[in-house]
Amino acid sequence: MDRKLAAILAADVVGYSSLMERDEKGTFARLKRHRIEVFEPTIKRHHGRVFKRMGDGLLAEFGSVADAVESAVAVQEEMARRNDGLPQPERIDLRIGVNLGDVIVEGKDLHGEGINIAARLEQLADRGGVCVSGKVAKEVGNKLAFAFEPMGEQKVKNIAEPIAAYRVRFIGAPARNDISPQAAHSRGKLQTVSAAVLVLLLFAGGATYWFKPWTTASNKAVMTEAVVPDTNPADSKSADARPSLAVLPFANLSDDKEQGYLADGISEDLTTELARVPGLFVVSRIAAFNYKGKDASLSQIAKELGVRYVLEGSIRRAGDDMRINAQLIDAQSGGHVWAERFDGAWGEVFTLQDKVVASVADALKLRLVTGQRMANIAGGTTNPAAYDAYLKGLELEYRDTPWDTAKAVTQYEQAIALDPNFGTAIAQLAWVYNNANGRRESGLHLSQEEINARLYKYLEAAAKNPSPNYYQIRADLLISRERKYDEAIEGLEKAIALDPSDPVSYAAMSQALTLSGRAADGLAYLEAAMRVDPTWTGWRRYLAGLAYFGTGRFADAAESLEKIDPSSSETWTKINGLEILIAAYGHLGSKNKIATARERLQPLLNRINSDRLTGLMAQAHFPFRNWNDTQRLLDGLSKAGVPELPFGLDGKSKDRLSGTEIAKITFGHETISHEIPSGRPSSSKTELDGTFTAKIGDWESGKGKAWVEGDSMCFSFPKEGRTCAVIFRNPKGTRERANEYLFFQPWNRFEFSVL
Repeated sequence: MDRKLAAILAADVVGYSSLMERDEKGTFARLKRHRIEVFEPTIKRHHGRVFKRMGDGLLAEFGSVADAVESAVAVQEEMARRNDGLPQPERIDLRIGVNLGDVIVEGKDLHGEGINIAARLEQLADRGGVCVSGKVAKEVGNKLAFAFEPMGEQKVKNIAEPIAAYRVRFIGAPARNDISPQAAHSRGKLQTVSAAVLVLLLFAGGATYWFKPWTTASNKAVMTEAVVPDTNPADSKSADARPSLAVLPFANLSDDKEQGYLADGISEDLTTELARVPGLFVVSRIAAFNYKGKDASLSQIAKELGVRYVLEGSIRRAGDDMRINAQLIDAQSGGHVWAERFDGAWGEVFTLQDKVVASVADALKLRLVTGQRMANIAGGTTNPAAYDAYLKGLELEYRDTPWDTAKAVTQYEQAIALDPNFGTAIAQLAWVYNNANGRRESGLHLSQEEINARLYKYLEAAAKNPSPNYYQIRADLLISRERKYDEAIEGLEKAIALDPSDPVSYAAMSQALTLSGRAADGLAYLEAAMRVDPTWTGWRRYLAGLAYFGTGRFADAAESLEKIDPSSSETWTKINGLEILIAAYGHLGSKNKIATARERLQPLLNRINSDRLTGLMAQAHFPFRNWNDTQRLLDGLSKAGVPELPFGLDGKSKDRLSGTEIAKITFGHETISHEIPSGRPSSSKTELDGTFTAKIGDWESGKGKAWVEGDSMCFSFPKEGRTCAVIFRNPKGTRERANEYLFFQPWNRFEFSVL
């Protein structure tokens, strides 16, 4: 019996039986055409061979794991292009699994567990997605322009041991990739992820970066006074006498399996509304949904989430008829506290949800806030059709692929057309465009200027009916682009009050407080995030490291930052985390660890078209409110051997202007300048109060703010971003040539004179 190690690709068509039932001849013809034109040529081009065809599926082997993953992604991307714009009955959507394992060779055929696992991974894949085993993710590492998002240990049929599964993110290596917000969504995936924004600025022009949190499941842990341990969160909670509850994902019992988005959406809304019941603690939707499709007992789930009660149920929708089955279980005793069935028309969906919430509250002997359901007071809707379109949009956005994101936008726009006051849907559109900033392929087919314009268009509209996700994105932009820390914190307080179960608001508050100089308070809010969602993500490890660094606990900061998964798709989390890590090791004097961290950072900087790390670059990346926090970062980087300035500049040169000198020649003055080396003419004006405007060629900025930080000058534009620069005298410059001074950013430079 011959054996060998091989990379196995397994693929099949989603919903093939239903497609054949609707249009047998057409479906068969389309699948045959795609097989001839896409599947087999792509596999062959990546040095693979198809060794088995099974109706709607196939199996292929590759000698290289990288070839197998690249082939899978290439097939899915081409199929997405071909499916674009087609009605659902005419689409051929695939799921693909890839495994590396031992196989038995029998002529041209292959057998064995390595193939069985590939087939099980294919069943775990999203529609249009690729799922790989832990062996594949480990083998490929950072060799490809894709990221691997952990899906946890999966128990699958006929395989004795659980499989470590990873979802492939096709946009894992563009200029900005996270997402998150599992990629970003303000309530479900925001998170994870940090998200990043890449914005082009001109004189003060270049790129500035900001990040948005994205949430993904990882090791469970809680914050403590010392180094963050990986422990069961239920073991070390502070005393909390409130009844505690988790809402598990409701099952979809509708004949139409595509109605799964409805069951997920109603589960999420029940979580939000129950969290507002006085005296009841509810863990987040993110935490509960980590158990979707997993074989875990209710007692195990309750213990891991730190709750006593579990609400589970099902949704069935047939035409206009609606049924919700729900049961409340005491996980300690395993007994049913309450169970009931609610029937009604789809148009009564909100009333049915209210009945579930009221019944749970009554069973736990809690008082409801009467007459104020979430849909009415926090940017929600009372329009069932708008609600349906919004839930479809969420389900699409959760998939985090360019083509599904574009479809999510269409659903959100439909929801808003049906209810122009649906603030949550409007804010979600703002998040979509915020996440698209700087992405090489967002699926939206818009320029960066158009994306930014739509972001602010929807943000302004969402402000009329503010929801938690509105306050989250507004806080992000207030800090990164406007330096309005107090306003950001005030908005996040409102977000938390509106939805106490959303960990994204607590994590966003942690970031806001830490950047505003209140790192100890930032740690406290991170602990609150861990209470409602007891899972560690790369984003939260970064926030913990940032807060520890802000309190001078450099060893604790390093320990937390080192736990950020280097194979995750959270590119900006990794970049900013490594910058803080290098500074922490600089303070600790850990030379070997500094070198390793800098080696890990450089490929990430190459992805975003940035040169080597400098202090000036880091200063632009971190919008600290107080100079002493910035100075702590710059001192650590300096001790780590990181140059302060780009272009080989000498920061101690006699020609460098001090902060006082910079303020003297800029505030209350205008300049005339030109860009090096393009020669494009430019000009700027800085008012005495710091109001700043600039022009380069045909481009004109809006009004921004300029201020002095140490011996540098920083700029922030409300609708664009933040950057920092240093100024040198030009010994050979003259007023006539408008080059008396030299202006350097991390990525750009100008010559100028003061008028």
